[in-house]
Amino acid sequence: MKKIEAIIRPGLRDDVVSAIKKCGVGGVTIHQVQGQGAQDPPLVGQYFSRDMVICVIDDPKLDEILSAISNVACSGNKGDGKVFVTPVDDALDICTKKRGTTSI
Repeated sequence: MKKIEAIIRPGLRDDVVSAIKKCGVGGVTIHQVQGQGAQDPPLVGQYFSRDMVICVIDDPKLDEILSAISNVACSGNKGDGKVFVTPVDDALDICTKKRGTTSI
């Protein structure tokens, strides 16, 4: 399993979630976040607002989902965002007690 954390422009949140869902992802988590890119000037107290879309997926879906996110979220301008992919060793559905990929 992989965890995808996509940091995107706020106006694209619903389009990105729709694209991810079309790939067969069952659920997502959304956070409103703020930050600065590495190339942004170090302005104290000034951050860019973004949305973070988080989902956990089966490994075979990774390339399809990354492509879907980039197709929707890329405007070709600086500041479109980043996608981070990390391994997930295990998962547990608290109510059903299902583990691993059956829990997602």
